[in-house]
Amino acid sequence: MPAEPDIASVAQAIGEPARAAMLLQLMDGDAHTARKLAAVAGIAPSTASSHLRRLRESGLVQVAEAGRQRLHRLAGPEVAQLVETLAALAPPRLPERLQPDPPAGPLLRARACYGHLAGQLGIDIAMALREDGVIGDLAPGETGVLHSFDHPLLVALGISELPDAGPAVRGCLDWSHRTVHLAGALGTALLTALLGAGWVRRRPGGRVLRITETGRRRLGELGLV
Repeated sequence: MPAEPDIASVAQAIGEPARAAMLLQLMDGDAHTARKLAAVAGIAPSTASSHLRRLRESGLVQVAEAGRQRLHRLAGPEVAQLVETLAALAPPRLPERLQPDPPAGPLLRARACYGHLAGQLGIDIAMALREDGVIGDLAPGETGVLHSFDHPLLVALGISELPDAGPAVRGCLDWSHRTVHLAGALGTALLTALLGAGWVRRRPGGRVLRITETGRRRLGELGLV
């Protein structure tokens, strides 16, 4: 008989605060050095190596050589989904009245979530596409189909096709608002197109996305901000 999954070992790997901070940083979908992840976690680079080794051994993080650098990223979308779901269940680390507005406020408005758009902007776009019949209703982790590219937002961003790999649409539970934003190939295409059009910009050193003046105007014209 197959053995039961060892959930406890994965939970223990995630449950250490420094490792949890590293995983949250890797939710931006990029690859990072141990030094960068150490800074995010507030620990020494020498200490970060042992934490990253534990995350690799647990199947949560993978590493690749890039010249002299070793770059770490999440092991796959299933890990990102796990981290986002845990974040939605977790209480804030500080009472709400003590949470700093920067960067908490911008993080809630728009951020990268493993290659797709999260935060209030991601939720608003998912809601608009549902209401206009482009996608169906989605529950967290549920996959769906894209019914049409004929939508003002998709047309404005030049999105007219998606890669065949993976689901076109997937619901991702947004920890900051306890509702669903859009993942899957369409979610990735939207974030890529928003960045390419200059409607949003990445803020250095984190997952926060800044809506530019151009983006605010164009999204406003579409009723999305």
